[in-house]
Amino acid sequence: MFKLSKLFYSFKHSSRSNIQHNLTSFKKKRRQELLYNIGLYGAAFGCAFGAVPFYRLWCEHFGLEGDLDKKDYSMKGKKLDVFRKYHIEFGAETDPEANWEFLPVQQNVTVHAGETALVFYRAYNRNDKAVVGFATYQIFPEDAGLYFAKIQCFCFNQQLLNPKEELQLPIYFYFEPEINEDPLLKKCENIKVMYRFYKAKNQELAQLAENEYKTVKKNKMILQKLRDAKKVGALNENDLNKIKSTKFTDQEIEDFDEWAYDNPLEAAESQKQEESKN
Repeated sequence: MFKLSKLFYSFKHSSRSNIQHNLTSFKKKRRQELLYNIGLYGAAFGCAFGAVPFYRLWCEHFGLEGDLDKKDYSMKGKKLDVFRKYHIEFGAETDPEANWEFLPVQQNVTVHAGETALVFYRAYNRNDKAVVGFATYQIFPEDAGLYFAKIQCFCFNQQLLNPKEELQLPIYFYFEPEINEDPLLKKCENIKVMYRFYKAKNQELAQLAENEYKTVKKNKMILQKLRDAKKVGALNENDLNKIKSTKFTDQEIEDFDEWAYDNPLEAAESQKQEESKN
């Protein structure tokens, strides 16, 4: 009996010791996991927080970042006088050699310094062939030109106009806030922006466009012949090839009524009206 009691006591003591040991091991393991998770989340947060400045330093070191040379269009740190307005008048001139119609769609706008504005010019090519032109501008008074900032302008590139083509040309601009601090412009309220179009010396692009335009008209003339032939009867392969190989003179291409081709219903109605008048 004494031996059984001793054996039971030993078993009970050993079980309690095992439980305490397992509990201690479990707490130690949980503490290690907690520290591991805190370190992992801390490292992730640090990487996310430091990614932007590290990326900037990396790009600046290897010359991969281009925003150092970009125009700062923000008004941060610049004083804006919203009560001082400037009346901007737009004008247009065209070199006679270009033979374009060139006029401002909006002749004037009123803005304050730092306020962006969008205006358009209208350009129309009177010539019977494509023309490449480029624009220059002047600002009066001349001191205001220092503060004239163009975000987008048709004067940045040469412009190609096909025969009788019309384009709307945009200018997206603002005047730098420092214009308010210029003593020479202290009493300035009116600013005139004058654009002038010239014919470009190199007209190779215009020649390519003109050739492409002639090709488009030839294709339309051939398709018109095919449609007219189908009205008479079915076409065989020889008839089709004959029509497709038709040669047209420059005068025939010039006299082709492209509007009637693109607007057959309106052209038919117009023809009926002409016939009824006669």
